[in-house]
Amino acid sequence: MDRLLVLAEMVGQVECSSLHALFEEEHAFITGQLLPYMDTVELALYDRIEALMDGRHSMAPMREEHRAIRRLVEELSRYREHAEGCSWSAVEGLALRRALYRLHALLKVHLAEEELYLGVLERSLTQAEKDQLARGLSHAMTEPL
Repeated sequence: MDRLLVLAEMVGQVECSSLHALFEEEHAFITGQLLPYMDTVELALYDRIEALMDGRHSMAPMREEHRAIRRLVEELSRYREHAEGCSWSAVEGLALRRALYRLHALLKVHLAEEELYLGVLERSLTQAEKDQLARGLSHAMTEPL
């Protein structure tokens, strides 16, 4: 996640070809691993967390953050066509930096909050329930979403 900050700081400061390689690597990680993980966690855990909390705390804000993360990833994806030829303008470079900073900040806060919810599950479920959720996560990660 912190590599997003490194990437953002590189925009407009280093040779574009150096930026392109890191940009592609980060984009591949986000789309190939992060987004599928996010979908899996939401599908496998969020309803269970809501049930444990008797509806007192909705997971709607976390789901909305997932939508916001997806929008930022879509925004980053639009820069891929400019990155290869190093053809973005100074204004587009600033917009790319802004998107990278926003994605980093949102992910940092979101993942920290998700850790808190995982603690709720850890304290509230029996070992059998934890095992069942773990199997669901494992299955969901191997199945196409």
